[in-house]
Amino acid sequence: MLEASPATLVDLLRYRATHQPDRLAYTFLIDGEEEGETFTYAQLDRKARAIAAHLQDLGVSGHRALLLYPSGLDYIAAFFGCLYAGVTAVPAYPPRCNRSF
Repeated sequence: MLEASPATLVDLLRYRATHQPDRLAYTFLIDGEEEGETFTYAQLDRKARAIAAHLQDLGVSGHRALLLYPSGLDYIAAFFGCLYAGVTAVPAYPPRCNRSF
């Protein structure tokens, strides 16, 4: 049980990665039913922190980042990476060649 309620999603992820590192955080459902990739809290935290470090190296803290990811766990890691780096994540679907509007 949490000692105090986390103030942010980053606080919650940090808590879970520290206290429940091997617990399943996310499972991507390939077709809405079939299980695909998974992230534990530790894996998600590690990947998000790596993305955050790269964003901070680029000096984009306080700016926006357009997240052009297909559905999946990479999007979740990038979203949390933005939160860790102080970057506003702007999600959008990646463009497709034969997409009609």
